[in-house]
Amino acid sequence: MKSLRKYRVCMIIFVAFSVTGFLSCSKNSDSSFSADLEVKNREPLNLKAFSFIYMGSHLESFNESPELAKRVDEGKLPPVEERLPEEPLVIPTIEKIGQYGGIWKRGFIGPIDRQNIDRIMHDHLVYYDLDGHTLMPHIAKKWDMSEDGTTFTFHLRKGMKWSDGMPFTAEDFIFAYEDLTLNAELNPAIASYMKVAGKLCRINKIDKYTVRYTFHKPNFSFIEKVASITVGGQSVRQFRCPLYAPRHYLKQFLPKYASEVELNRKIESYKMESWVALFIRMSRLHENPGLPVVGPWKTVTPITGDVFSLERNPYYFAVDTEGNQLPYIDRIEMNLVENIEVFNMRAITGAVDMQHRHVLIDKLPVLKEAAKKGNYRLLLWPGLGGSDAAIFVNQTWQGDLEIEKWLRNRDFRIALSLSIDREEINESIFLGVGEPRPFIPLPENRFYPGPEYERKYAKRDLAKANAILDRIGLEKRGKNGYRLRSDNNEPLIITLAVLSRSFLNWEGIGELVVNHFKDIGINLHLKVEERSLFSRRSHTNEQQLSLWGPAAVNPWAYPRITVPITREAHFGPKVGIWYETNGAKGVAPTGSLKRLIKVFELGNSVSLEKRIELGKELWQIHADNLFAIGIIGNSAAYNGVVVVKNNFRNVPDVAPNSPAHQSPGIARPEQFFFENN
Repeated sequence: MKSLRKYRVCMIIFVAFSVTGFLSCSKNSDSSFSADLEVKNREPLNLKAFSFIYMGSHLESFNESPELAKRVDEGKLPPVEERLPEEPLVIPTIEKIGQYGGIWKRGFIGPIDRQNIDRIMHDHLVYYDLDGHTLMPHIAKKWDMSEDGTTFTFHLRKGMKWSDGMPFTAEDFIFAYEDLTLNAELNPAIASYMKVAGKLCRINKIDKYTVRYTFHKPNFSFIEKVASITVGGQSVRQFRCPLYAPRHYLKQFLPKYASEVELNRKIESYKMESWVALFIRMSRLHENPGLPVVGPWKTVTPITGDVFSLERNPYYFAVDTEGNQLPYIDRIEMNLVENIEVFNMRAITGAVDMQHRHVLIDKLPVLKEAAKKGNYRLLLWPGLGGSDAAIFVNQTWQGDLEIEKWLRNRDFRIALSLSIDREEINESIFLGVGEPRPFIPLPENRFYPGPEYERKYAKRDLAKANAILDRIGLEKRGKNGYRLRSDNNEPLIITLAVLSRSFLNWEGIGELVVNHFKDIGINLHLKVEERSLFSRRSHTNEQQLSLWGPAAVNPWAYPRITVPITREAHFGPKVGIWYETNGAKGVAPTGSLKRLIKVFELGNSVSLEKRIELGKELWQIHADNLFAIGIIGNSAAYNGVVVVKNNFRNVPDVAPNSPAHQSPGIARPEQFFFENN
């Protein structure tokens, strides 16, 4: 027990050190625990001194992997100079120029685990530098934004190609907009990022390599969304309002371009029920090895089998600072695991080359103990959102008027929050490395609402919680001590949906919350669900309470967790549907939910620098209303425990860890490599 306490103290110091160091864009090398996790004789990366923005001279010559060079010699590929765009993206390397070759071994948990590879593909038009704040070119070599924030012009890389060698041009953007986004059968609700105040943007092809998006009102945050998961790239958006898509390939699955006979033949061949189902299947790189891509790797065997594998994209548009075409690694091979425990056992035994996803924080003691034998190192990438686990209280749930009344009652939500023993959850589930916090960002965040909100309603106070419930009309209790409904004196039962073990021990958190609610007489029923079922029921407004993960670093770049503008907002999916459909469906927002949306829309109309006070108000609304009851934050628990084999190099010691940044993509996995000497 003493050694575990000592370990927890070390971990607290390390995580606090890492968060402070990252947010100030620097990393001190004096942490003894950090040094213990690092490879011997390695200088820790100074984030302040490192950037993926290349400032060197123009590259005149290029090199490629031996595997591709052989195919060139055999006449199966054109020379590397013809495969690269005229101005390839140049990516500086974290440690040093890498070596070609190797199979990157990872694990995945089934077809629902698409983000496992989406994050590695990071096929964004514009992306973030390693500091997590600075926007930089990626697929687009540059962009222009008008002074009023209404037009955004993207300049593509001349000569860039899809993975099958076909040109990547402005036509792929026009196709994505006109034939996919505007296709009502594919997209009954157009993604919110394409609209301002309910009105869709316009797109214009300026020339072969230039496209422009125009909004009728200022939409400054559009560029931030383009750089985040909100828009993402081909891998994230797929058929759902993508910015770009391979026109030359996908048009064969659309009635507009394909003959009815040929399309029906394909539908029958793939055993699909409609052309829409066929198109969705064929537009997903996870399921269709034939789909052209622009990311660093392309699918070989689909995610629907026991092994999900990808191979190097021979037409990838990026090189290192010496002109070596990326990626360095030949293949990615992900093996299906029956559950998270099995995957973590594989990681502990050294069977995983590098992975952040699904590595559980409660395995840290055994991971650390087995690191030398398994020949790996451990890194901690702290979550930047400020909240790693929160209970979302659905304000639009329907089905029982009594329960609806209490879910929408602010005092009821305050009482629930006051009953939670966050210290116990932190020690039991997070090994003491997190911080009890409400659903607000960290103090270093530009939108931080203020220290007065840091523990607002986030300290356990059973006397106050019980008094609140007695005062609002839930004073009657049954013989078992649980409170009775106010309408018929029957037992009041609330349901909390949690994921089966994934990312975090959600079930363990839920079980503790059940006990905490019991202390104030609230009977909480725990419902454990597989992720696809959990998500579907949340999006269709079936969850009363749901336990989920991180808050957003920038609510305008990643609004779906914090603002109910999409059905993915756990605390108000029907308001999200209302917003998606311009009021045609769903439920109109009222009160503080309406103000949240108003603040969000006002923020779209001003630059990031002018958005500070609006951001603070947005988080104040959350802290005051508890639509999401924060539990623990400021830890590496949610996708931040990183296992890396010692010969797997160019992985930064610390990097932004958030869904919006699509970590580890922000660390540029194409420059990861296996060191052979």
